[in-house]
Amino acid sequence: MKQKEYSLREKKYARTKIAIMNSFINRLRHTRFDDISIKQVCGDVEVAEGTFFNYFPEKIDVICYYLLLNIVKILWKAEKEVPTGKYLPLIDAVVKQLSQGWSSDNLIYQIISVLLIQGERPKRIAISAIEKKLAFPDCAGIEDVPSVILYEWFKECMILAQKNGEVGPKVNVDDVVVSLMTISSGTMLAIRFNHRSNAEYHYMRQLHALWRDLGVKGFARE
Repeated sequence: MKQKEYSLREKKYARTKIAIMNSFINRLRHTRFDDISIKQVCGDVEVAEGTFFNYFPEKIDVICYYLLLNIVKILWKAEKEVPTGKYLPLIDAVVKQLSQGWSSDNLIYQIISVLLIQGERPKRIAISAIEKKLAFPDCAGIEDVPSVILYEWFKECMILAQKNGEVGPKVNVDDVVVSLMTISSGTMLAIRFNHRSNAEYHYMRQLHALWRDLGVKGFARE
């Protein structure tokens, strides 16, 4: 398949947006969110302060953009492991990727605390194909992976799993999605506060307990 050609303007726009995000996120690793200076971030990237707000109207938007980009990469990795049309295994693969990536990075705890303090849910931030490609140049085809909020992705997957007969027709999808989000974030916090190792084991143990409770084949109640 012939790869799409991008204009110099599209590439410049994407590179600047990613550079601003990287500078901001690097500062977040050792600076409180409220103390991060837009002026300093723009100085890192060598752009005018007004340019920042052309890309990110609010500071919190940088965090949402970073989260969405990382979910794109998680989905890209998960889709490599699972046959097309199998939705519960795809959820398994995504949760496994979350356990390997998020639990080992202190930055995610910073991000969660910022979202809680700001009273914000992750926003839907537009991410172009060229932005995905430039952010993850070693991930062939990642530009075709949709950028989604994790909660919405879980819900879509569960609806498709139900249509596919992977879970029963009486399963309440919204309840399951809350459980999946609880596993995704709650397990991470429990591991950190209890100094547990082997994050993947704990994530998958909680997820498979959920599948057993739903009567999923291969996860019969013990």
